[in-house]
Amino acid sequence: MHAHDHIQGGTLTLTLQGGLDFGHSRELWEWITDQLQKPGVQDVVCDLQDVEFVDTAGIALLRELEDRCTGLGIRLRFYNLPHSAQPFLEGESHGGGGERQDRKYFHPGWIVKLGMWFENRLSSIYSLVSFLGRCVAASLDLLKSPREFRFQDALAHMQQVGAEATLLICTINALTGSVVVFQGEGVAETFGAPIYVAHMVARSITAQMSPVLTALLLAGRSGTSFAAKIGTMKIRQELDVLAVRNMDVVKMLVLPRVLAIGLVTPLLTMLASASGILGGLLTGAIFLDLSTAAFLNEVQITLGPRDISMALVKGLVFGVVIGLTGCFHGLQTENTADSVGFRTTAAVVSSTFFIIVANSVFAALFNTFGW
Repeated sequence: MHAHDHIQGGTLTLTLQGGLDFGHSRELWEWITDQLQKPGVQDVVCDLQDVEFVDTAGIALLRELEDRCTGLGIRLRFYNLPHSAQPFLEGESHGGGGERQDRKYFHPGWIVKLGMWFENRLSSIYSLVSFLGRCVAASLDLLKSPREFRFQDALAHMQQVGAEATLLICTINALTGSVVVFQGEGVAETFGAPIYVAHMVARSITAQMSPVLTALLLAGRSGTSFAAKIGTMKIRQELDVLAVRNMDVVKMLVLPRVLAIGLVTPLLTMLASASGILGGLLTGAIFLDLSTAAFLNEVQITLGPRDISMALVKGLVFGVVIGLTGCFHGLQTENTADSVGFRTTAAVVSSTFFIIVANSVFAALFNTFGW
């Protein structure tokens, strides 16, 4: 199904091609809704000359287009309407042109326009809340019947998310530890104690930088992978096959991925912290002539159960956020060529945003309660 639009002098021309059927109705309706929101649209011309076939879903879409245009005070005309669809559309003439007869329109007030704006903009929030509800319900069902959980899939995802990303995460955090040493050298020398560099490396890397850096790397690597994989399955209609077989998509595809990344992220965070400290140790020993024993002793004095537990909690929360966000955007993929790429990009952007927000919330909580 292909569609094109053209607007000139307040007249919006919608040209539809291909099949107007159930498989394309949702995607087409979202596109039409966006076109109707364009400023200055007073008339709509819908040309169906190149439409090959229309089913009941396509007729329902055209009826909904009628109602939406009526609500917006827009005059709608159909051209080259298929004969099979003419009896179902109210007010249609049955001539060769299939042009819509004039109807009375009203201009909606600002309250109606505001409501329709919120309806279009908040649909994604409704989808997110619905998705989270399905995840909670599926988790409770699996707690009652643990044998239904796909542990083999979870282990495969843990290998993909964890083992295959270890080298990248350790390297990035080691380099970050080196940067902290160079940046903290001036401050430490101000107090006449270069060994305080080890204190800054241990505290900043373990409690703050390694959880966030690890989560951001996993969001770009694994979160996008989840979105692309599930989105591709949806385009190939594999999810429809699962639904026909009465299989819960959330239990089969979402929960194993969320559990895998939720368990692996804290472990990777600990490896990242160790790599950051090691990078700082090597940098301090080579460029600042710091004693290895003194550096490690300062790290041992600085780090406590509070810092380690803080990093583990952050890693767990960040991992769950990445898994849920990636799977959500994968399930939201539409049947278009560029939808997978769009949803993959949206997954990493959303994950990054939520990670930063969650980290800010943790900072406020830890500061408030003195943890």
